[in-house]
Amino acid sequence: MELEDQTLREAFQIQTRPVAPSERLRVLEALLEAGVRRFQLGSLVRADRMPQMAHIEQLFTDVRHMPGLEIWAMVFNFRGLQRAMDCGITHVALSASLSPIHSQRNLRCSVEHGMARCRDMAAEALAQGLTVRMGLQCAFGGPMLTPPEAGHIFQWLLPFYQMGVQRLALADTAGRATPAGIEAKLEYLREALPGAQIGLHLHGDQERLAGNLEAAWSGGAAWLDATLMGRGGCPFLAGRPPANLPLSQAVEFLAGKGVDVDLELAGLAKAEALLSTILSNEKVIVGY
Repeated sequence: MELEDQTLREAFQIQTRPVAPSERLRVLEALLEAGVRRFQLGSLVRADRMPQMAHIEQLFTDVRHMPGLEIWAMVFNFRGLQRAMDCGITHVALSASLSPIHSQRNLRCSVEHGMARCRDMAAEALAQGLTVRMGLQCAFGGPMLTPPEAGHIFQWLLPFYQMGVQRLALADTAGRATPAGIEAKLEYLREALPGAQIGLHLHGDQERLAGNLEAAWSGGAAWLDATLMGRGGCPFLAGRPPANLPLSQAVEFLAGKGVDVDLELAGLAKAEALLSTILSNEKVIVGY
């Protein structure tokens, strides 16, 4: 099981104003010192829609030539995909929500339209030689959405798998996943989509995350997304969004399973302290 750090996107997207690219770069450099090599740096979205991601191209430009890194950008439309390619990004994460109300708030489109757009973008990105990840938001339930059956998840992901997208993610956007639900979906998808890499983007409090980590391990998740101190969450959910999986918690959990992910907890603690300082005067967005 591997880890992907998403601090540079998640921790900053719920702040009330943009944080300078230079400050984000300091956090990334601290993560590098701790051993992190796979990052999702940000979302290429309209600045008027999410000003926290304004000037994100500068950060991509600052890091794209650093050796040994795997850099991902999240994109939601063809304009974002083009911006990613213009930055020299070769790994793009696509995402659509299974919750009708969340899809409208987050992506301003229906579930069906969001999925169709992602299919078209995936085809174009693959044709351009990019590596593609496809994620389903609210894969374990969300606003006006009971937990989808594993078979329904499979039907949404199958077209991406058939066109060659191997990296498929289930996001517990609203923090509603249960260990039983995680294990059932992972077991079903691993059998139905042989060779696919099924990863998890978990949210929730410490107790929920502890149980869901065990289920992710038992179910054979290929990777986990995580952030420093669990910072982040979706600003398009009602109220305060549930926290992310803390990177240090994931490292300690995997160490207990005998997996060395080559990340230093002392280095992560320094990165956490830096992030706390940068965000100490920032307010968090509370959604609808």
